[in-house]
Amino acid sequence: MKLQPPKGTRDFLPNDMEKRKWVFDRVRKVFELYGYEEIETPAFESLELLTCKGSLGEEAVKDIYRFSDKSGRELGLRFDFTVPIARIVGTTTLPKPIRWFCIGKLWRYDDITKGRWREFSQAGIELIGAPGAGADAELLQVIIDCLLSFGLKDFVVRINSRNILDSIASELGIKKTEAVFRMLDKLEKKGEDVIKEELQKELSPDQITGLFDFIRMKKKIYTTELDEIIKLLDEKYRKFVKIDLSIARGLDYYTGFIFEVVIKGAEGLGAVAAGGRYDNLIKKYGGNDTPATGFGIGVDRLMEVLEEKKLFKLPEKKTVYVIALCNEAKPTANMVCKELRDADIAAELALVERSLSNQLKYANSRDIPYAVIIGPKDMKEGKVTLRDMKTGEEKKIVIYEIVKEISLDNSNAEQCV
Repeated sequence: MKLQPPKGTRDFLPNDMEKRKWVFDRVRKVFELYGYEEIETPAFESLELLTCKGSLGEEAVKDIYRFSDKSGRELGLRFDFTVPIARIVGTTTLPKPIRWFCIGKLWRYDDITKGRWREFSQAGIELIGAPGAGADAELLQVIIDCLLSFGLKDFVVRINSRNILDSIASELGIKKTEAVFRMLDKLEKKGEDVIKEELQKELSPDQITGLFDFIRMKKKIYTTELDEIIKLLDEKYRKFVKIDLSIARGLDYYTGFIFEVVIKGAEGLGAVAAGGRYDNLIKKYGGNDTPATGFGIGVDRLMEVLEEKKLFKLPEKKTVYVIALCNEAKPTANMVCKELRDADIAAELALVERSLSNQLKYANSRDIPYAVIIGPKDMKEGKVTLRDMKTGEEKKIVIYEIVKEISLDNSNAEQCV
């Protein structure tokens, strides 16, 4: 029997987790700089909540991982963080505005393609209780600062509004707006010719021409709502933002401003982040009419981009592998480990009996940068041998100088991966 993780899921080994932690830590730092506080919600919710009044649309509902517990309760794995947060806000009295963020795993039974998994990670923020352009502008600043923190510079934040789309539909006499705009939202992926052919099922030739005249800005449509958001942005952020009237995501729940982020050169992955304003959602989960806006970053897609562009800059390890060459040296080895750990330097004690050369091979296989070797001669001298595993250089050091020696060795440098 060949055992594999379930389709659409993956194992993450230490090297993978090191990169993921680096990404999570950077995102978390930016979120916190804007005053957002981290919360955590259950991995599963009642199916009734997840399908509540079709709040998040048929696509999300049909992709829910569903199951029954031993008591027969119908449950589902969360597919985003907005629903559980809407539940909390809708059923709890809290001072507003609320600035919350979540980082964690989500699940959708979806087709598996590049950058798309059935178990995936997302980092997102929700700004609840703040109406107007200022809150939406803050979202754009947060996502741009996140991307800049990774060294990304070649990206575009495409913004639109559900209100503008509805105005276009009204102007052109389009009745089946949901179906039409779902097709339009795939324009970047499928191309204009394919989308125009699909639109023929719902629209007349004149309507199709008019629709593309609007989204290509050949025909005037007022974008005052979006202009107000852009005006609030400093040039640092404004240069990444572009009005794009073909963006039509989240039609089931977004009520105004919507956006997505695409990395240039990685368009095939789709959006690495997206979000918008959802002023009617909290009421559907038991609360009052509450303005709300938010976004999610697709961590898995973002990591693929960072990998391709070699933008991981991981802190260099400070781990030390401590080797006792004889039984008499083991208490000293334990003491050295304690001194290192007390100084916040990771120390691994060699627990498996093997030759020194094999101990060093093991340390190399783990990319451990330092080895401390303690033998009978070292014991007599009150010293240890410190070996730099990168260069192979060794030096004798008084035992109590080991922490100082490693701390001075540029241990905070980052390495590009």
